Amino acid sequence: MYIKKIKIQNFRNYENQEIELDKNINIFYGNNAQGKTNILEAIFLCALGRSFRTNKDKEMIKKGQDFSNIEIDYEKKDRVGNIKFKIGDKKYVYLNDIKLKKLSELLGNINLVIFTPDDIGILKDGPSARRKFLDMMISQLRPHYIYNLNRYFDVIEQRNNYLKQNSYNNDMLEIWDEKLAEYGEIIYKYRNEYIEKIKEKIKDIHKEITNEEIKLEYISDCKNKEDYLKRLKKNREIDKIKGYTSARNT
Repeated sequence: MYIKKIKIQNFRNYENQEIELDKNINIFYGNNAQGKTNILEAIFLCALGRSFRTNKDKEMIKKGQDFSNIEIDYEKKDRVGNIKFKIGDKKYVYLNDIKLKKLSELLGNINLVIFTPDDIGILKDGPSARRKFLDMMISQLRPHYIYNLNRYFDVIEQRNNYLKQNSYNNDMLEIWDEKLAEYGEIIYKYRNEYIEKIKEKIKDIHKEITNEEIKLEYISDCKNKEDYLKRLKKNREIDKIKGYTSARNT
């Protein structure tokens, strides 16, 4: 696939800008603070529905304006597409002029990989940074993955809210545990499948650059539903004291 055209209005430092791209390599160059990264952010926003720089949408609106528009035309082997992203009092996203009800419907239309200086955190920071990176990559290839991940978070929240109550019913916790283990196993399978697919590619690329071997492995305590259920049950009394779920897959 390739992005054919980008239109930006009132986005960051841009008032109105239209950029036509080539099918091959495109390079944005210029002095610092001229807006190169802002173009990449606009593309990222239309691909994943969020920025890689901020969690506050209004920060992306040009100073002195009350709205921002981004439009991208893209082409794939089997189709062409158009995405419109509008930020104001609310956020609206359109795919081929059809308003999307959920941002998850946006995933998989524009596939991208972005590397910034902050991405060194994938290696330096804890496991949560690496899981977040995996989630971002998998959701573009397998849009249904984000649905299962969100359902997992919903069940975690519901279980935690129940644990904060003064009285507990183990039968009720069994219900949360069952759903949590079900979604946890699905998430593990998606992640492990992705890791397995890139193992050999990473091995060859790394060896070509450094002439050394590299090993990539996804380690998880939630490989299957049965083992996860055992962990949840084992930690249940601790969870009641702490008021939150300690055995997690995220």
